[in-house]
Amino acid sequence: MTLLEIPSVTEKVTISGFTEVNQDKYRNKPFLEENEFLVNYGMGIVQFNPIHEGKTFVFSYYGRGLILIPSSRVYAMIDRNPDVVVTLQDYIDQIEARINENKVIISQIEILTAEANIAIHNSILATDNANQAAEKAENATVLALDAYNTTKLVFKEPVPTLQNIYTTYPNPSVGWTVQTYKDGKRYRYDGSHWIEIDIFGSNLQVVNEYKDGLMSIAEHLKLKSFPIELKERVIAFSLPDAIQGIIDNFIVFPFKGEIKELSGYCATSGEMVTTLSLERTRDLKNWSEITDRRLQFEANQNFDDKKVTFRNINVEKGDIFRINLTQQGLGINNLTITLKIVT
Repeated sequence: MTLLEIPSVTEKVTISGFTEVNQDKYRNKPFLEENEFLVNYGMGIVQFNPIHEGKTFVFSYYGRGLILIPSSRVYAMIDRNPDVVVTLQDYIDQIEARINENKVIISQIEILTAEANIAIHNSILATDNANQAAEKAENATVLALDAYNTTKLVFKEPVPTLQNIYTTYPNPSVGWTVQTYKDGKRYRYDGSHWIEIDIFGSNLQVVNEYKDGLMSIAEHLKLKSFPIELKERVIAFSLPDAIQGIIDNFIVFPFKGEIKELSGYCATSGEMVTTLSLERTRDLKNWSEITDRRLQFEANQNFDDKKVTFRNINVEKGDIFRINLTQQGLGINNLTITLKIVT
């Protein structure tokens, strides 16, 4: 499991019913026992025995917040997963190299413009001396203007394809430059036609619905299907000495979201079936049950049967939840109920 924040080494991570194993002890063990776990305090990763795959646990720890990672340790997976091809620092170096190339070109253009201006100035001064000097000055002016028109780039908003350039920019001016993000090509209007001049940043193409880039098309489409700020939040009801009926343990949820899962486990299983429902209110007076098929523990089982269903999964900011133990199996004890809500 990966924790939401990097945990504090001094405060440690605790999980009810489990014992933490340090790194030195783990090096001498072939595997983790069922009640043991190992914490990587640098990455915020908690490792368990494979028998716990798919289970949900409640962690207690102090978070240290954000960890800054050098760009040389951020890797991009280009062709195959998980093969590492380049690092973020490699891309930064390539961008800096391209910027330096552009600076050289701009410097050459500035030199050319300066030389053209000098030629124009000299031609104007020579006009009074001879018609030939005036003709040379006129030629120099034309050359300078041609140089300007063939080198200036006026960047416009990108469009999907070349055909979209004609509809988006029906009346272009000389030097207008538009990139098509479907294939990364750049086109410049020379006064008569849109001319392809290069494929800008072909090695840094941003992924879209048509072309792989820094991630694959499939990964891009999957990422777009997620909300911008998708988060999974957990409400935990700890019921060590629960008695059949309404549990006076209310929890207010401060976000809007959707219920994803209601699950539970007990330290001591009951000899008969145990059922409970999840209820909701906004005024602490009018409560409504939102479980259609209630959470159920079969006899002699420590975990629920995973068959609970809901009448309404929508959660509004300020909703208050409680547990109603509708049927208590003989001997069941130390219940923990977790409600997962995606916001």
